[in-house]
Amino acid sequence: MQNSEMNNYFLTELTGRPVYSSKVIHIKKEIAVCVTGHREKSVIPYKNDPANSEITLFAVNAMLNGYLTALVKKGYTTILSGLAEGTDLWAANTALSIKRFAKECHLIGVMPFLKHYHRFSRQNKNILGNVEQYADYLVTTCDDPNVVYGPRLTAFTDPQIYRTRNYYMVDNSSVAVAFYNPDNPRSGTGQTVRYAQKQGKYILNFTLDDVYALIERTGGQRTAICSEMMNLKIDLPKAE
Repeated sequence: MQNSEMNNYFLTELTGRPVYSSKVIHIKKEIAVCVTGHREKSVIPYKNDPANSEITLFAVNAMLNGYLTALVKKGYTTILSGLAEGTDLWAANTALSIKRFAKECHLIGVMPFLKHYHRFSRQNKNILGNVEQYADYLVTTCDDPNVVYGPRLTAFTDPQIYRTRNYYMVDNSSVAVAFYNPDNPRSGTGQTVRYAQKQGKYILNFTLDDVYALIERTGGQRTAICSEMMNLKIDLPKAE
């Protein structure tokens, strides 16, 4: 998963962990899975009731845990997270939990650019800091530490910087896990799912309706939600 050029790296501001250029990291895509999905603001609570926000987010995280755990059991042991707020960070946290029980599991955080987290909430910066601390590798698809996202291409901004990160994750994996509602096709998640489809990747997608159905089947009981998702079966061949 590495080569001799890895002596060149950046350091994150949050934890001081090294971040390597995507050009010098080799990922065995046959055993890798990337995760994409909506941010928290796009997660409408069950029955559109703010009182159900907590159980809705709990169910989303349980579904991510179910899919990723099932994939690791099938040999897809490298998990790629784009480290954005919402699904990306939830999946990264899930991967860290799985790593405690499955030593073969590896987490790679893929940053679109080094300063990508500057608009994160304080809570999400704390989550990201924990992910940075315990991820196996941190990678960036932007080699210029001075470049950030911007609507126009300039010496210091790039409008395609997130797409580059998303496509890199798809190109370096065999499976994509997506928390995606197709009614928002112009989102970054929609873009990533469409690209994964074009590249012939296995796609495991769940929607908000699937989350609501899980809550209804279990009566919103957390133990029942976890139990159902930990027994999730996926129809994929074992990783080579």
